[in-house]
Amino acid sequence: MLLHDRNFKRQRRSAVLQKNHSPVAIRCRFGLAVALPFRYRKVSGKVRAMRTLGLDELSALLERSPAMVQLRHRLSLVFLPEEVQTFDTVEELIAALDSPNPQPELPAIALSVDDRFIHRLLAVRCDHDPFTSDLNRILFPKIEQVQKMVLCQSQVPDWIVQNAAGDCVILFLVDGLGLSDWKRFGKSELFCEPCFVDGLTVTSQGMKRIVGEPTVAVRLAEKGYERSFGFSYWEREEEQLTDQIFFGVTEGVTKVRSFEEALEALDKLPLENSFVSIVREGLDQLCHRHRDRPDVEATVQQLGDEFLALAQRVQERGISATLFLTADHGILWRHEHNLRLYEAGSSNVPPRYYEGFMSGNLLWRVNFLGNDYSLLTYPFIRRQLKSTEWGVHGGLSFEESFVPLAKLTVP
Repeated sequence: MLLHDRNFKRQRRSAVLQKNHSPVAIRCRFGLAVALPFRYRKVSGKVRAMRTLGLDELSALLERSPAMVQLRHRLSLVFLPEEVQTFDTVEELIAALDSPNPQPELPAIALSVDDRFIHRLLAVRCDHDPFTSDLNRILFPKIEQVQKMVLCQSQVPDWIVQNAAGDCVILFLVDGLGLSDWKRFGKSELFCEPCFVDGLTVTSQGMKRIVGEPTVAVRLAEKGYERSFGFSYWEREEEQLTDQIFFGVTEGVTKVRSFEEALEALDKLPLENSFVSIVREGLDQLCHRHRDRPDVEATVQQLGDEFLALAQRVQERGISATLFLTADHGILWRHEHNLRLYEAGSSNVPPRYYEGFMSGNLLWRVNFLGNDYSLLTYPFIRRQLKSTEWGVHGGLSFEESFVPLAKLTVP
């Protein structure tokens, strides 16, 4: 049966949303191996030159013909029309095309490229980047699909434990660092896995989701990393949350005032068979109480420098290690977005969420540890912002709800 004959069966399939987060190692600065997400892998088999399309061009192509498509990330699928049928493999698509029973004429796409079928199907690349502010258009309406297509923050503890290797494991936790700011100002040699904050985008909940229950420290001890050390920038008022984040750390938590203090302390520690957790202030401190416009670029670049410096210091000691960097939430900057008032609330209420379940079609309702919350979607706020509030978080948006998850291996 000819491919262009429209009287073939296209078996209707929902998009298969499972992810592949296995890394591909490359070399980068300091000779360290960086974990690349699967979306950057080369297509197996003979490499052919493929036409590169934008998302609109791809949608138009699928209206005319099925295709094999190489995406930068499968999250781009949520931007395509809902009637597009998605097949993980070319074999599945070919089987549907060759079935004799007629089916509705719907666009179809295979999320791989196979040279064995190059004579039957067009093979193209799509250069669409789904991780931009444009995601705010569809993030809430397609929230369930999004959560299935990306790594979620509540899955990070499992991801860290599964990927931990070497003599030492280091977790670099940042208070406030969104994927949007990391993409603009972070280290280009530090590729990262986009991570969705699947809940309230506040520090107290984000940090707890990252360390998990039982905590990463406890689980890594069972894996052989019996000694654990903690370093924190936070002041005493954060002591209760600090205790929860560092639960299971065997050698106590050291309060540090600078990254240099943490590095000097690390130099004196026996890092073999150890886990080190460092909680570092990030952009959160700049968005709430800051007179002048915060220097976001300099702060993000400094965070990247410090993460690489950690890896370099461990490598100089001849110790093998796996290092992870991630954050509790991102920041929605008021000077970069046209924030709209949802209601005229009191000046003391959180600007981006409600406690409890509230009615309204602009609210995403979540539960965390038995407590209900209603998150405002983009770009709404509950109250006018103060002059010192340069940014907000707590709600649902690309800027707040996507954070980087980077991994380095030494050597």
